[in-house]
Amino acid sequence: MRNANDELREYNCSEQYHRYQFGLVLTDGSLELFRRYSAFWFCDIIGSYQNHPKVKGQEFQSWVLKKTGESKAVVTCGDGNSPILSQAIPFTDFEPDEATVWVEDGGEEGLKVVLLPSEH
Repeated sequence: MRNANDELREYNCSEQYHRYQFGLVLTDGSLELFRRYSAFWFCDIIGSYQNHPKVKGQEFQSWVLKKTGESKAVVTCGDGNSPILSQAIPFTDFEPDEATVWVEDGGEEGLKVVLLPSEH
């Protein structure tokens, strides 16, 4: 199984933070994940759920993109202990089989920081 996080493990801290839409801030590692695999749509899914009643107010979120077939996937959000919600992706050309990003409360202005687990 090919995990994008294994291919990005050199990202263990972030030198810069990059503002994105939906009140998200991307670390160097998460930005590289979305760029390298043309997966800004994954970031957009994360951002679009930030005001969802099950997600809003969560200080920590774990987002997993996992392929379920040749060109299908599911995106799941959890709180670190259990799944909160999921969305089926009927078509994707995402190359790896799986990728995980974490979303943490950025503290100021209601911003949320999207980072790779290796950057925590």
